[in-house]
Amino acid sequence: MSTPVLEVVAVGDELVHGRGIDTNSAYISDRLEALGFRAARFAVVGDPMADLVPALADAVARADCVVVTGGLGPTEDDRTRHALAAAAGVELAFHDESWRWIDEWMQARGRRATDDNRRQALVPLGGAALRNRWGTAPGLVMEIGGTPVYALPGVPAEMKAMLGAHVEPALRERFADRLVPAAHRTLKVLGPTEAALGERLAARMAVVDGPVTVGVTAHYGLLSVRIVARDPDPVVADALAQRHSDEVEVELGDDFLYRGDAEPAARVLDELRRAGLDLATAESCTGGIIAAMLTDVAGSSDVYRGGWVTYSNQRKRDDLGVPAALLEEHGAVSEPVVGAMAAGAAAASGARIAVAVSGVAGPGGGTDDKPVGTVCFGLTVDGVSRTWTRRIAPIGRRFVRERSAFEVLGAVLRELLRRPS
Repeated sequence: MSTPVLEVVAVGDELVHGRGIDTNSAYISDRLEALGFRAARFAVVGDPMADLVPALADAVARADCVVVTGGLGPTEDDRTRHALAAAAGVELAFHDESWRWIDEWMQARGRRATDDNRRQALVPLGGAALRNRWGTAPGLVMEIGGTPVYALPGVPAEMKAMLGAHVEPALRERFADRLVPAAHRTLKVLGPTEAALGERLAARMAVVDGPVTVGVTAHYGLLSVRIVARDPDPVVADALAQRHSDEVEVELGDDFLYRGDAEPAARVLDELRRAGLDLATAESCTGGIIAAMLTDVAGSSDVYRGGWVTYSNQRKRDDLGVPAALLEEHGAVSEPVVGAMAAGAAAASGARIAVAVSGVAGPGGGTDDKPVGTVCFGLTVDGVSRTWTRRIAPIGRRFVRERSAFEVLGAVLRELLRRPS
């Protein structure tokens, strides 16, 4: 029998209008593909019923299972329950047990459920409520045209908990005879463009229906090669994924950075701990992005000593001790200056590794010698320094800044990975 197909529908005007980012769909896809589903489509839909009902009906008509996130709150614009009922051609009914769950959750936190919360206790006839022990909004499950549809809260923490508690066990049982377990590997790549990497891996990426598929995604210049292997025997699937991952890593050469889905900052911090080293940062054009990436990781303070955002030349001089003569002779965007910035950060913090970055992020400020996208980097390790320059594609200020941050983290990580265990 064929692999069951999954579609995910993320609901919310904030997603459609760009005020929020849909991260739920990727998480759901990753979890359920590992279970044995094939994720075929994501849809992001606004709150109006005129948009939501057709989106749900279309997903149900195509997929073997549909997961919906969002639109289960207590306000008038939370319409997922109503849209599910409309798509199924049934009415909504008040569910006493859901109301009890909501009331208990609120009372446990010293609050009182209001009439608005009663909206969250509505269940389409023929459907069932899923208890939410992590928030006020119960989930829903119902069949529309023979297709199971699960509706979960849009809050990521609630969605993740309920997916694991309610959805995965039910789907594992229902589709047991059709699930083909998938094994995944992810390789992080830094250096080539997405197009260049795609060309290099074109033969592997051309296979769309085989036991192993390969895809490439890009995030501000940090590339991910995702390898998915399927086989009825999970051991065989894992072995296939590992073999292809090993082969692709060789093909990537020096552009390969590391394996796994961890963010670069988290890997840098782990490797610093392994090596017994610490790190400081000095940033100009990135404006603290590198420091933010590092401190977004819990526990980073044990190896990250801190950093400086020295956006002006005066701050470079006063905070990091960059000689005025260097700035005057070479300019702030130069290898001598970033070398001095890194050395100054190391001296001021006592860190054994320090990095520095200065560049022209745009949209203005470029010259013939230093066009927009010119970025200089410095790295010092135990007093030994090196500097280098990259011409980053000038496709927007944010891209230049984020790509520069990944360049710094990649350089530190490569330095650490070369050190003996």
